[in-house]
Amino acid sequence: MDIDPVISFVQGWAFLLGAFLIALAYATFRGRQALMDVIVGSYLALLLYQLFPARDKIEEMTGDDKSEAVGFLALFVILAALSAWLFSRLMPSEFLEGAFESIGKKVLLAVAATVLVMTLTVHYLPLGEVIPTGTPLPAVLLTEKLAYLWLVAPLAILFVI
Repeated sequence: MDIDPVISFVQGWAFLLGAFLIALAYATFRGRQALMDVIVGSYLALLLYQLFPARDKIEEMTGDDKSEAVGFLALFVILAALSAWLFSRLMPSEFLEGAFESIGKKVLLAVAATVLVMTLTVHYLPLGEVIPTGTPLPAVLLTEKLAYLWLVAPLAILFVI
């Protein structure tokens, strides 16, 4: 019996659950406004990442696929952190609250952040080159035609909340 599909499945669900728990902990301890800033900042970071003019220089500077992926991920993380910081300065802070206030909304935001992270890592970022992420939902997330809808879903959740 081949155990590789089982390992990939477990890694995928561990990555999915880890992303959800990190987002929920961030929303719990920093507040849902901070997680909203990260989510919206990730969209701006994706735009800037896709249009970054020196991406070919990163490819030239790195020797192999793994170091190239680390360079691209570092670029995205820097852009996302700067974008989240920008939105934390620009957006009103009307959602500042206690740690366990409106936990249901924080769970919804954590789900939105998880969907966004999974969509970004499957379709746009080379995270699979650095760490094994597995594929917990291959039929749903791996479809290129649905990538746009998976990117819109967190925005819809932000609109509802």
